[in-house]
Amino acid sequence: MFKIVTNPEFTHDVTVMTPVDGGFKEETFKCRFKLLDADRIDKFSITSSFSALNATFLKEVIVRFEDLIGDDDKPLPYNDALRDLVLATPGAQMALMQTYLTAISKVKQGN
Repeated sequence: MFKIVTNPEFTHDVTVMTPVDGGFKEETFKCRFKLLDADRIDKFSITSSFSALNATFLKEVIVRFEDLIGDDDKPLPYNDALRDLVLATPGAQMALMQTYLTAISKVKQGN
């Protein structure tokens, strides 16, 4: 059965490839997203690159982050300023967009 939920949300791991000298470092955190309906998603011009349009869309779908730490290795509490800081980071913004789009477009594979 397919269940209709009034305000659907989901949590997924987000993997960010952070540039470091000579390569990349894979870092992960959790993001709680809200699921927008198809009409609402269609109103955004989503791109596969870092953009202000993507940041606007992500601000609408992000509920909170988990597993983020600061320079002092202490957990950072979620707030709008933290969300905006993460979204200003190109690799993180692209990873969030990819995670969301993969989650909403995933279909069961098989015959």
